[in-house]
Amino acid sequence: MKRCDFAEKITSIIYTSPLIDDNFTRVPTTPPPETAALRDLAVHLAHAAGEELLARQTGLSIDAAGVETKSSASDPVSAADRASEKLITDGLSATRPGDGLLGEEGAAKTSTTGLTWVIDPLDGTVNYLYGRLDWSVSIAVEDEAGAVAGVVHQPRTGMTWSAIRDHGAHRDGNPLGPLRDVIPAAALVSTGFSYLADQRAEQAEYVRRLLPVVRDLRRGGSAALDLCSVADETADAYYEHLIQPWDIAAGALIAREAGATTIGGPGTALPRGVLAAPPELATALVELLAPLKPRRLE
Repeated sequence: MKRCDFAEKITSIIYTSPLIDDNFTRVPTTPPPETAALRDLAVHLAHAAGEELLARQTGLSIDAAGVETKSSASDPVSAADRASEKLITDGLSATRPGDGLLGEEGAAKTSTTGLTWVIDPLDGTVNYLYGRLDWSVSIAVEDEAGAVAGVVHQPRTGMTWSAIRDHGAHRDGNPLGPLRDVIPAAALVSTGFSYLADQRAEQAEYVRRLLPVVRDLRRGGSAALDLCSVADETADAYYEHLIQPWDIAAGALIAREAGATTIGGPGTALPRGVLAAPPELATALVELLAPLKPRRLE
């Protein structure tokens, strides 16, 4: 299977989540030992990668030697991104050699166990290279039904969010949820933008729709952290038009297990984006975020 096909398959799994009951509350419960072990492995590797990234951040800058670009001149990748992914994938290959891999920096391996690890070794590379705090390591493990466990670690603050499917979400060991539900006018909404000019033009239309009707917008620079902000109520919602599976694999599970509705991807009302918000707010925002109609030629 080609890497692009593999990524599309994973994307359809991660994004698809029906609108849940308004009274949904996930009560954290004790997961099976084998599932807890997957989460614990992700925590261990995320922390180890975080230490590697912290050690490398000193002296790095956006114009440092060795910083390259990917999709555009605005989209950097550094040796730190690659070192973090190698540390994580080496650890997974040593402990779980039959599992699949999908990483932002090129890791791709088909699973023989039914489990695939989806990795963003440094989510928020621009922030990292500017010396900011808001970057993270994101690791999720998935089966055919979607994410089984997910971990997002923010090395500069030491905070770690985690979730296990059907067993709730936590931040630093403390349970998250239930979430308050607000009307759009009272909602603080996180979002993000592509590094490609044509995609930014599309995203600008969604900003135009949202900004007049919500309390305010925030652009943090790490989709994984933005999703965790919904889970711990430092934001009310997150929406991003055009996003990669590794950016949201862990964070979407964490938000969902805290009580958020997550929706997006092929076959959903938001086929090219992802939304996370409490149920009533999600329902209201979905109506605002319906896909753009193709422009007619004059």
